[in-house]
Amino acid sequence: MPKRKPSRAETKLATRAALIEAALEEFARHGLDASLDAICARAELTRGAFYVHFADRDALIVAVMNHVLGGFVTALTGPRTGIEAAIRLFFAAVQARAPAVHAGRGLRFYHLMDACHRTPPVGEAYRALIATGRAQLAQGLAADQAAGRVRADIAAPALAELMTALALGVVAMLELELPLDARAAGDTAIALLRG
Repeated sequence: MPKRKPSRAETKLATRAALIEAALEEFARHGLDASLDAICARAELTRGAFYVHFADRDALIVAVMNHVLGGFVTALTGPRTGIEAAIRLFFAAVQARAPAVHAGRGLRFYHLMDACHRTPPVGEAYRALIATGRAQLAQGLAADQAAGRVRADIAAPALAELMTALALGVVAMLELELPLDARAAGDTAIALLRG
């Protein structure tokens, strides 16, 4: 039986995915200023193919950021994830050195912070990703408070800000290669939220 030829939409998605994966590899080696030619060569695509999918380097950085962090933030803050499960998931990712929290694969925290500072579209996209996660986290915390699973004496938005600051601080600690007992940190965060 002959193989089905991929549709135009499937080919377009595969090309975009190849560019994002190639960018991750090149960013790991050379930082966010990696050559677009090297990214295209790694993906076995032309610069023309790049510009079909991305307006410029900033758009590619945003796409890579969303690829690495977007799904992780959604998993942590989704409507069905209670705060205890979210904390355990986050610290399990820390312990496993998952790409969303540890830059073993391309998206270094300090590179991203530098890009946010230098390039307004990247900074806006990163802040939007964090703000969306924080808002979803606040909703989840409010639901957990209403169910009696989280202390109710602190406003959910304030708790969400604290949890966001904790997460960013942990990522910075990993970047600095500071020792961190992920299990103990997660257990402590849960204990503090229970009151």
